[in-house]
Amino acid sequence: MSILKRVLLLAVVAITFSSCELDNLLKTSTKQQMQGTWVLTQATDAQGVDITKKVSFPVTAIQLTDDNGMLGTMAPMFTYIVYGGSKWVEASAKMDQLFDYANLRFNTAEFFVGEGNVNNFTVEAKLQATAIAGGGSLIDVLKIFGVNTSFLQQTVYHKFVNVAVEFSGKDTMIWTFDNDTQARYNYKNSTGDFVSWGGWPTSGFQKCQFVFSRKTLKLDDIVRNAYRY
Repeated sequence: MSILKRVLLLAVVAITFSSCELDNLLKTSTKQQMQGTWVLTQATDAQGVDITKKVSFPVTAIQLTDDNGMLGTMAPMFTYIVYGGSKWVEASAKMDQLFDYANLRFNTAEFFVGEGNVNNFTVEAKLQATAIAGGGSLIDVLKIFGVNTSFLQQTVYHKFVNVAVEFSGKDTMIWTFDNDTQARYNYKNSTGDFVSWGGWPTSGFQKCQFVFSRKTLKLDDIVRNAYRY
């Protein structure tokens, strides 16, 4: 076989494999692509300003599962999305007391995705302190932001509908909270039913973009490495 024929054959093989990878990626549903363990690598606000350090204490790591579960250290990120603003510096100073991530006490949330390949999803973050007794509560932070005392709750469910999601290859995932995103805030009453929470305007959330990188390490190991213990 001549050198030219060999080069052409290798080119055809390379294109074929690339096409197969693309086809496989397209056939994989958005929900399946989202599943796994991810670390936030970049966060920017609506003006394109980097806010990564503002929302990672010291790492924002999440695990997304096939039963719509989310587990991780994402509470500071969602706190910023909902309440971020002029009081953020004061509130963020309490994050280490509020969220006991160093001892692997994680927050939980849920995410919901339509069938097939879609470009948006819904996420519901359960904001609740994970600290041991005496380490602070969500109410402490809500007071800093100026939430009226009649609306103070230990746990608030912040739901965001129509969050844009896209992928760059299979190992980079991008979430965008923009003008197409709608927010709904709730708490649970004594019988466990959702009740609309009016403690904060749903129109006031921060428009942000978050870039996540897929990791093969377990969530526990990522957080241990971040806290270096």
